[in-house]
Amino acid sequence: MNFVAIDFETATSCWTSICSMGICVVEDNKIIERRELLVKPAPFEFNKYNVRIHGITADMVHDMPTFDIYWSSIKPYLQNKLVIAHNTSFDINVLRTTLDYYGITYPSFDYLCTVKLSQKAYPDFPSHKLNVLCDMLGVEFSHHHAAEDAYACAKVMLHILKDFNLNDTQEIESRFGVSTSCIYPGAQLREPKHKEKVYPKTLLA
Repeated sequence: MNFVAIDFETATSCWTSICSMGICVVEDNKIIERRELLVKPAPFEFNKYNVRIHGITADMVHDMPTFDIYWSSIKPYLQNKLVIAHNTSFDINVLRTTLDYYGITYPSFDYLCTVKLSQKAYPDFPSHKLNVLCDMLGVEFSHHHAAEDAYACAKVMLHILKDFNLNDTQEIESRFGVSTSCIYPGAQLREPKHKEKVYPKTLLA
């Protein structure tokens, strides 16, 4: 199965304040690429709470490109792909809101949430936070670093595919009732109830 796992870290509670993006590419159930981009956030502000989580400071990204500058290299990872994230309600909304901020047309791709999927696959696990899942599955990673979180998300997906002998999203939906959603040019952004709060990611990611 082919898919791309993504993860965002933000500088503040603003959805557009991406300071890091992690990308992990899987082809034929094998991880072939892991990448992290440090991003100058918009607005250029940092919240102490967020810094404590991911360790990225203003000095580390002051001279880095903003997300719109990176976009031409990011889009090919997403366009017409299956994209997964651990808590898509965070990562997909961050992506869409940031694209809106820069006036960038949405790409087209399907996406799947590994929080929802892991809850169905492993209902007896004590938690479905990414670090707990990985502890239970024997996956080692450094939590709240975007490239590491994307890698961990990919590994969770690969474990589920192997443990339940699944080959595609149709089989995933048939087995667990978890279906993909999609994003495409002109799609309407569904506003989250608390769009200025990104803290819930830490509860599930």
